[in-house]
Amino acid sequence: MSFDVRHPHQSLPLGNAEHLTSPGPAVPGARVLIASDCPAVEILRQDVVRQNYSATIATTGRAVLETFASYDLILLDTDLPDLDGVSVSRAIRQISTIPIIAFASADEIEKVLLLETGCDDCIERPYRTRDLIARIKAVLRRAALAQFHTAQYPAAVPPAPARHRVVPPPPGAGHDMVPHEDHGRIVSVADRLVINPALRESRLDGRLLPLTRKEYDLLELLASAPGRIFDRAELMTKIWDYPAGMPINAQTSRTIDTHVSSLRRKLGHRDWIANVRGVGFRLDVPGRRRTDRGAHPRLMPVAPGERPGQGVLRLLDATESA
Repeated sequence: MSFDVRHPHQSLPLGNAEHLTSPGPAVPGARVLIASDCPAVEILRQDVVRQNYSATIATTGRAVLETFASYDLILLDTDLPDLDGVSVSRAIRQISTIPIIAFASADEIEKVLLLETGCDDCIERPYRTRDLIARIKAVLRRAALAQFHTAQYPAAVPPAPARHRVVPPPPGAGHDMVPHEDHGRIVSVADRLVINPALRESRLDGRLLPLTRKEYDLLELLASAPGRIFDRAELMTKIWDYPAGMPINAQTSRTIDTHVSSLRRKLGHRDWIANVRGVGFRLDVPGRRRTDRGAHPRLMPVAPGERPGQGVLRLLDATESA
């Protein structure tokens, strides 16, 4: 991620910083953890320190998860080298109510996902210093007020249940599934594609695939039920934490298509991931012929008066298109 220290972001010189303090920080001496590996992150740290807060930089998601308990606020970069911002905020929210402000792009979907998974606020990048400082103060004030009310009126709040991405094969689909084995969570598909969730790595014919985080998540989900069709809404919900029930727009569909296209290139053959037109995607094995086309929900008998050739063409369009 780039904070972009040029326009519209303007780092404040020391001599002009006091007009932002009115009259001082919302929580004097608050400890701020800045989660980013951006080269310009030091400028952000200085802007925070000028408001009489202490600020520390963590350059990885794992470092954030290991140290956040010692801080009062997290400024979260959504593109850390090991974990994405949604994963970090979700993991923290399962055990803590520490305030989180995330740096987000102009994409509305990204902002919705961050807020849905526990961030208290989002600020668009490149950010404006006045806007950032005002949001920091507001979030810290709300957190301090919440702590006061909790101390006065304690109540047991059960933690949110952990979410697991486990997708069982659909009933009756066993006859159409690609042969695969699950050796203690290590999934092998047709003795060629091996996925190791513990190491978050995938190998094809022994070759390590250089996948991004989302590409790996997408491949792992598809491989959890080879041959099963995953529709776009399900993929967005399970991989990108898209709110369930929210309509899928053209931009969201392009996100899926881009990742599928990239996965196909890295797998070396587009037939690994079949596009069932109008339905979704499934994991296949190149060269393997599907023996039961009747499992496809769009397949219909040839209508009375229709030439057999027309029915065959429709059948191929429904199952073989990519």
